[in-house]
Amino acid sequence: MDSAQSAKPPIDIAVGILVDARHRLLIAQRRPGTPGAGFWEFPGGKREGDEPMADCLARELAEEIGVRDCQGETIIRFAHAKGERPVRLHVSRIDAWQGEPEGLEGQELTWVSREELRDYTLLPATDVILNALDLPDRYAITPARSAAEPDAWQAQFDVLLGSGITLLRLRDQGIDDAAYQALASEVIPAAHAQGVRVLVDRSFELCRAVGADGLHWSVARLLQKGRPNLGPGQLLAVSAHTDRDLAMAADRGADFAVLSPVAATATHPGAVPLGWDGWAAARGDHALPVYALGGLGSDDLDVAARHNAQGVAAIRGFWPASRV
Repeated sequence: MDSAQSAKPPIDIAVGILVDARHRLLIAQRRPGTPGAGFWEFPGGKREGDEPMADCLARELAEEIGVRDCQGETIIRFAHAKGERPVRLHVSRIDAWQGEPEGLEGQELTWVSREELRDYTLLPATDVILNALDLPDRYAITPARSAAEPDAWQAQFDVLLGSGITLLRLRDQGIDDAAYQALASEVIPAAHAQGVRVLVDRSFELCRAVGADGLHWSVARLLQKGRPNLGPGQLLAVSAHTDRDLAMAADRGADFAVLSPVAATATHPGAVPLGWDGWAAARGDHALPVYALGGLGSDDLDVAARHNAQGVAAIRGFWPASRV
């Protein structure tokens, strides 16, 4: 895309991910003569004038595939310039609707499982949509075991695994790589037994050795190392503190980020809180899911969603209270 094209304001597009009772996703193939012809996409279309995006989605789905009374939730808003014109996508997951989907504009439709999507050529940036669809709304971060009584930490960790958390970062900056690897080798099998994915914050080699589900790095480390060759389903997360951090994380292929601090925290007492307005301004429309971090917990999930957050990341907010 040339600079003149990329300088144009993005077109706002509503996108609907219909999910049926068998957890299949509805995709449509772009028709000949349209931008991206032959690629597969989730249904949706362009905003008309200043119509609310919810109205745009309802209208487009009715016109394109004949469904109405859609019920679901917004999962992400982001912009990209990977096609013929910059676009800003407003993506919703839809779990209930009226009518049987059909290609009213001559487009082919098909229902596919999440795994079958890899067999289709999807529009650029669909990976961002799928990351937002797959990621949970809570991302737990462990406090350092090296700073706690080990038995108490283990008891609290076991409670965390049974709390409904499905994704966590194993964080302990107070130990060297050998001790961290030993700790990861203990906790990852226990987490996997409860269906919980674990990201580690050390090297790619350590991640592979302990069977972790991905990496959580700083932006500086990502810039230095580049995106590692992670396996299928593994994730790369990045810690961000500014708009520029998020831009670099998205540009270098991070799957998601945490942006902090929203509020003051005990772990970073000197950091200046962003507040929700500052957080939303920094988050912007960067093309990756972003968790809000810093003095938050489950009670903040609704306000986080209203500010275009994937959800909430927390240490104290999710860590069970001590029983000792």
